Amino acid sequence: MRARLFDIGVTACVLALLYLERDLARPPAVAAILAAMALVLLFRRAYPVPVAVVVCGLALAQLAVRPAVRMVDIAALIAMYSVVKYQPRLFWGGVAGAGAGVGVVLAAATERRNNGNFWTVFAVLGAITVAAWVTAFSVRTRRLYVASLEERTATLERERDHLARLTAADERAAIARELHDVVAHSLSVMIVQADGAAYTLDPAATQARQALDTIAATGRDALTDMRRVLSVLRGPSADDRRRVGLADVAELAAASGLPLRVLGAAGPLGAAEELTAYRIVQESMTNTLRHAGAGATLTVRLERAGGRLTITATDDGRGPAPAGEPGHGLVGMRERVAMHGGTFAAGPLDEGGWQVRASIPVSG
Repeated sequence: MRARLFDIGVTACVLALLYLERDLARPPAVAAILAAMALVLLFRRAYPVPVAVVVCGLALAQLAVRPAVRMVDIAALIAMYSVVKYQPRLFWGGVAGAGAGVGVVLAAATERRNNGNFWTVFAVLGAITVAAWVTAFSVRTRRLYVASLEERTATLERERDHLARLTAADERAAIARELHDVVAHSLSVMIVQADGAAYTLDPAATQARQALDTIAATGRDALTDMRRVLSVLRGPSADDRRRVGLADVAELAAASGLPLRVLGAAGPLGAAEELTAYRIVQESMTNTLRHAGAGATLTVRLERAGGRLTITATDDGRGPAPAGEPGHGLVGMRERVAMHGGTFAAGPLDEGGWQVRASIPVSG
């Protein structure tokens, strides 16, 4: 809308020049030609080459009817400017510049017949034409550069979103692989208990025996289906992960050399809950080693209240941050917490350092 209003303003200014030269724009045929040269500029953005052809043709017709250079002839420069700026191929800009050069020669020749000022008119109009062409070329280059930056930014945003989705999918697959041992262990216990109870029942208790057999068979089927699904998630080259928990945090810190303080206690947790808590602490340690710099200390606070376990991992961020490629630890922690229906937040602290805070509901 703003561009349309600008074009209307340009056309109005050219028509105003025609009004100022109304005494020179005679006979009426000349006035009609000059008015048409101004009005056709309304379409210079959408059709720059046709508009330039029409304007140049009208300018030649005006010279043929009444040979004289008028201020309204600036429409030819505007048409040339539009071709250079808006036409996708610069070839047409060169053609428009050459046509404007021919127009300058014709205008200077016309003025030589009228006043004998060929070289003066040629120099002035030539300088104005060259300045207009160079300005249009500069604006065109800037416009294309900005358009390329916008396209690159949009492409990077799409790639970032796609990478985030891929990372989230990888983390979900990793979580599924880790939870396999937890669920498989629970199913195995259920199957063994059902089989053991069936052997201890009185032979006459057929209904109870059938119920236990059904429980054992259902558990075996569920275990088989889960292994089948896991084989798809695992892939041909994935390795099994051993079952870990919060008790392994101290060993992990000693192996990495990171000063670690653990405050509070998590209490009894389910296998999946303890695995999630361990991974949150592990990723927090990784982030500290990667980004907090040498000599940084990580403090992990475990708080259990109201059926929720809150894990707060805070580092003091001392020393320069080591160089390295950024990982996807935050994505993984967020996915793990979301799996339990908890809340997750991470970010820098005002006093320095970084804090990770996760809260997940836990069983009794």
